[in-house]
This record gives sequence, structure tokens and C-alpha cells, in this order.
Amino acid sequence: MTWTTSAIFQQATLNPLLGKATGSTNPTTFGSWTADTINAALFGTTPTPDKTAAVGSTGYNTGQWTTGNETSGTGYTAGGTALASKANTIDSGSSSLCFTAANPSWTGATLSGVFGDLIYDLSITVAGSTVAKQGFCFNYFGGSQGVTAGTFTVQWATPPGGAVTAVFNFAV
Repeated sequence: MTWTTSAIFQQATLNPLLGKATGSTNPTTFGSWTADTINAALFGTTPTPDKTAAVGSTGYNTGQWTTGNETSGTGYTAGGTALASKANTIDSGSSSLCFTAANPSWTGATLSGVFGDLIYDLSITVAGSTVAKQGFCFNYFGGSQGVTAGTFTVQWATPPGGAVTAVFNFAV
């Protein structure tokens, strides 16, 4: 197990995000962070997250992000849950572009060995050199987390120097 950090996949900035800005080829059905269905899926000690992974290895149920490596337990369904209250903001404290969303949670859950999550776009389908359900980022929870017959909630963090609590930030 080598979860040690949280990161944005490099491919998430190149394909589809940068593609939208430059007019290059985008994945089929990519709209925007706020229009698409963006999910948070929970994972255990495996995978070994890699922000430089090829695009084909960043999607949900591809590469290391397979359902076999995903958390299982009462109150959790494979694929995770859709993020609500999505928005784009600029954090004036850190000059970062931020993607924000409500904290996802699973009620009536009994989960153990949860090390982090994969944030991915459920709306993306395969086209060109991309992957279906392309990942945007992964978030490390600092070690093994769990809950017994309760609510498991992912609490988004505020980056150093920032004022906005966000799912991920592009520092500029």
C-alpha cells in the first residue's frame, strides 16, 4: 500500500479540461465539472495512486481503480455516490481554481480499511484516447478510516493558504 498523498491526475488537465479550453478533441459526453455527474468512490489499501498515470488507467473500474480494490461493506454501493452542490470558485487566498461540492456521506454504513477516494466523471464515455468514467483526482485520508453502523463522511480540506474548502484545486 503506497497511499501517501492526494493529487489531481495530470490527464485530467490535459483531457478533457484543457481540451475544452483549447478546442482540441474532448471525450464524448464531457460537459463540465458542474453539469456532469461526478462521483466519489472509496478505496482500501490498494490501489497505488499515480498522478502521472496514462489516461486509460485513471478511470473508475480501470487500471488500479477496479471494483476489486474498492471498499465494500454495509451502506456502500460500488461506484460510490454522486457529488452534490458542485461549483467552480476562485480562492482569492491562494489564487487557485477550485472545484467544490458537498461532503459525500454514506449512512447506516459499516466500513473498515478505507484509505481514500477516487473522484471521477460518470458521464464520460470512451472516445479517441480517453477512458470511460475518467478520474479527476484521488484523495488520501491519512490512513485507515472506518465506521460501524454510522455515517461515513468525506470532509473536504482547505488547502494551505486557501480560504475555500474544495474537492480539488488548481494552483495558479
